Amino acid sequence: MSKLKSYEEWWTNNLGNKKYLHNGKETDAPSIVDFENWMGDPFDKDRIKARRLFGKFNTILDAGCGACPEYFGIKKMYKNITYTGLDITPKLVEYNRSRGIDCECGSLNQIPFRDSSFDISHSRHVVEHMNDIEKPLSELIRVSKLRVYISFFIKPNSTKEHIRTLDNEGTEGEIYHNNYSKYLINKQLKNNKKVKNFRWLKLKPSELLIVNMESNIKYTNNFVRIRNIFFNF
Repeated sequence: MSKLKSYEEWWTNNLGNKKYLHNGKETDAPSIVDFENWMGDPFDKDRIKARRLFGKFNTILDAGCGACPEYFGIKKMYKNITYTGLDITPKLVEYNRSRGIDCECGSLNQIPFRDSSFDISHSRHVVEHMNDIEKPLSELIRVSKLRVYISFFIKPNSTKEHIRTLDNEGTEGEIYHNNYSKYLINKQLKNNKKVKNFRWLKLKPSELLIVNMESNIKYTNNFVRIRNIFFNF
């Protein structure tokens, strides 16, 4: 197994079977059942605000879904959205399927679905842990017909370079905590022919990137609707 692949499959190697290092301290690895709680409250304000933008769509890919807390939040708000989860950790995929959730095993670097398979794709607090953002961003756009939503817990920086950092480098606890360049992300989006427009929204404590593939909608005309959604929360 290459080192790059081992970083992406970090939870496959650590979930539920030992302690791991975080910020130099030993921490108990969550069990499969506890992993959903470990991912945070599925009804956090930033999650709800992001979901309020999903309403007019019929199909969604939740990329890097973990134990699928988003599934329950989405289904509470939208009964008719068809949800598909994607995660690289086989134990989590099996756990999600045991609860009747449609979930596939795979990497954001090579999403196992055809072009434009979903109306929208969503990925929350995942890409910061990957080697880079270029490939997963390209893949999310490829499999999405209308929009991509990416939530960053490490808000992108204002420089012209990605800052890649390994937590606990040189130990079994190392994992990426990258601070990506908004400039480089914007540049990649502008060079992607499928992308029509995009914008950034601040959702405390996250920052949400919305990529639009709908040629007949411009964010300059749509901003009032988005603003009202947020201020009426």
